[in-house]
Amino acid sequence: MDDRESTTSSIKQAVDTRGYRQVFRTIVVIFISAILLTGCYLFIPIGVVWMATKVPSSFEWLAAVVSIPSIWFLPGFTAIALVTAMELVAGQDDEDIERGWIFGIIGGSTILTAVWFLPLWGAAFPNVSETVQVLRAPAMFDDTWLMALSWVVSVPVMTYADLAAHTESDTNSDSSKSKQKEQSSSTNHTNQSTGSADRIGQDGPRITDEKTHDSDLQDLMYRWEDAPETRFADIGGMESLKTKIERSVLRPLTRINEAYERFKVSPPNGILLYGPPGTGKTLFARAVAGELGHPYLELSAGDIKSRWINESTEQVNRLFNEAQQFDRCVIFIDEIDALLAGRGNDLHREHAQVVNEFLAHLDDDDPNFLVIAATNRADLLDEAATRRGRFDQQYEIGLPDNDAREAIFRVRLRELPTALDERDYHELAHRSEELSSADIVGIVDDAAMHAAERDAEAITLDDLHESFPNTSIR
Repeated sequence: MDDRESTTSSIKQAVDTRGYRQVFRTIVVIFISAILLTGCYLFIPIGVVWMATKVPSSFEWLAAVVSIPSIWFLPGFTAIALVTAMELVAGQDDEDIERGWIFGIIGGSTILTAVWFLPLWGAAFPNVSETVQVLRAPAMFDDTWLMALSWVVSVPVMTYADLAAHTESDTNSDSSKSKQKEQSSSTNHTNQSTGSADRIGQDGPRITDEKTHDSDLQDLMYRWEDAPETRFADIGGMESLKTKIERSVLRPLTRINEAYERFKVSPPNGILLYGPPGTGKTLFARAVAGELGHPYLELSAGDIKSRWINESTEQVNRLFNEAQQFDRCVIFIDEIDALLAGRGNDLHREHAQVVNEFLAHLDDDDPNFLVIAATNRADLLDEAATRRGRFDQQYEIGLPDNDAREAIFRVRLRELPTALDERDYHELAHRSEELSSADIVGIVDDAAMHAAERDAEAITLDDLHESFPNTSIR
């Protein structure tokens, strides 16, 4: 595929509607979790104090002994349960909920302090104090010294303990993730390879996932990588395709539960991405692997095929044997038509064996891998490759539409000095009809070269016009 493809398909990251929705979701999640946890750190201590006032006078000393540690620890334990429940509903660990927890600790403690010291400021704000008065229990005391003493032994300790515990938990989590990543990326194998030097070789890193450790892995010939950092939010446009992949691929693979098992819904073994060169098939495959969070291997058909008899078949077997060493993994194969071309009567026997061997692995009943294949010519594939259970899910990735083309220009020119206005961007999008994202990146790169050659202060519309393919200028 085009060398520029891997850098061109994140074309609407800054202006993509999906990005805005993600920001909105983040704000909403933080706000809701902060409100719920603020209530936790406000009402639980007040409830403890209120219950202490209901204890008979002969047991007041016992109520005081029990209530103080209850104020220290009960809000924290309740907050942990509440955060866990919210994360279960969200279906994953959510950092936004954790951020809301911090705001809840601070907000709840602040409001609790205001309620505690109501007699000191109530006269200055009678309307507010009348509203807040219903929260204040008699055991909070009206005497200034007792009021301050009871607050000191209750609220600061509670606040400090929960903030410290939360910070330590985050530090341990980050440290664990960092250590796992370090171990995963630092272990190199030294195995010789007859495949492509670009993707197979001695410098290929060993990768681990949740259930696979470095000590469990045999020597790896192929260059497996950690799960890519690319996500769907990094890809401009393609909203309909993202929705289809989310429904038919990601959900069955990440949310396997009784409902899917009840209706015998199985995750796909392979999906096929097809379309013109430069439209983002490679980056989309990386985004799927990133969304799944699985180890990732990127190959072309040439990395597997060999000129030596039987060696291609052996490399196919080696590929899937290495895949079995992971709990889950994603394999991306570009130019799959060169590997799985249709088998005719005049086809070389060696190629027929490679096709048969590859499809046999793809037929696994319960595979731990997802194979994503890409091609510019889906019509060249062997018919057996697209039957049910193999590459039966096929998705076209076409040329960018007008809005996407405009976004490409904006993103590519964002960090460069330009002399363009809104109308210029609209014109560029219109003139680049039928061009791929890679073509547009090439136009911007050439325009930057023109501007540099004439020692200009900024890229102009004329620079961009000169860089268009002649057939694209209207």
